[in-house]
Amino acid sequence: MMLAYLLARGGARVTLLESHGDFNRRFRGDSVAPAVLDYLDTLGLAEEMLTTLPHTVVSTFGWHTSEREYTLADYRWASRRFPFYALIPQARFLPFMTGKAAAFPGFELRMRSRACRLLHDDDGRVQGVAYARGDGERRLRARLVVGTDGRNSKLRVLGGFRARELGAGLDVLWHAVPKRQGDPAVSGLQLHSTAGALLAVLDQDTDWQLGYMIPAGSYRHVREAGAAPITEAFTRRLPWLADRLGTLTAVNQMTLLPVRITSVDRWYRPGLLLLGDAAHVISPVGGNGINLAIADAAAAANLVLPHLTGAPARLDAACARVEQVRRPLTDKEQRRQHRAERSARGRLERGLTGPPPVLRAITRIPGLPALNGRQNSALIRIPRPCAQIMGTT
Repeated sequence: MMLAYLLARGGARVTLLESHGDFNRRFRGDSVAPAVLDYLDTLGLAEEMLTTLPHTVVSTFGWHTSEREYTLADYRWASRRFPFYALIPQARFLPFMTGKAAAFPGFELRMRSRACRLLHDDDGRVQGVAYARGDGERRLRARLVVGTDGRNSKLRVLGGFRARELGAGLDVLWHAVPKRQGDPAVSGLQLHSTAGALLAVLDQDTDWQLGYMIPAGSYRHVREAGAAPITEAFTRRLPWLADRLGTLTAVNQMTLLPVRITSVDRWYRPGLLLLGDAAHVISPVGGNGINLAIADAAAAANLVLPHLTGAPARLDAACARVEQVRRPLTDKEQRRQHRAERSARGRLERGLTGPPPVLRAITRIPGLPALNGRQNSALIRIPRPCAQIMGTT
């Protein structure tokens, strides 16, 4: 959606295909980083978004145990104007962006339109997609097809890209319970740990999303043990949720999110570009998948816009440049996530409750959480919109 908005704002014709009938999916990332808020502010969108959309503001990332709270990253110095993460459900953020994109004549959104195969010219270059809509198949020709269809990307498969699993230490079981008046303020950028359990609680406007992390691949054993250990862990660590956990009686009532950290051999081929989780699957732990995807879109829009009407070779070179610019940053984030998940899995299996020693050290040194917050935000690294997007040329 961000890429479609930027391209349309830059004067391009862009059609966005969405396979579902709405944007309301549970258990999607919703943590918008300070760097992304700064970028949206440059586009003139941040203030209206924060004014009109319900959201939660979070200034720190922490690890909470029953004994103490550890502040691992402090974002109050990550941005002059937006020194926080804004937790905005994508079910609200995406319609907001749709409305903004619809102001440009080149933008079109087609809902319930599922891409099913790629179209090629005689030389094998991708020149569009065939997609299912209603009872039949339709075709859409395009100078460039961009696959942003997530961790299980069909366009990645259709394009013949090779994906390699880097290994993930954790999977997450999600369950939603209703919010109630008088619930404490929980930011959603905190991990809560108790013996043998690592928990997350995300504010989703009218619901709490509860995350229960398990060692990767252990779902069968967790299911056999039943829901009692899960509800007991939440009740023990967050007792104010106890009155809503009585209906959770079986593990299969929860949604399993198998965490993946996946690297793709390349992000483009002639006429086809992958972005976001389609190009680099990011673990939900840390909540930066949405931010890295928006950074991908910002870089791609700047680089491909000048070449959408030129020679195909120049457009291909622009797509190659997108990967060249963005890949080192996402590779670095994937390596960091891999280390963090492997460490968290080991602590879960040993029944340890606090963060690893290196993270404990961060909390003991004055100024280090703030430095960590600035570095985490800088990792996203979003380029300024080009003049064509800003309308100065």
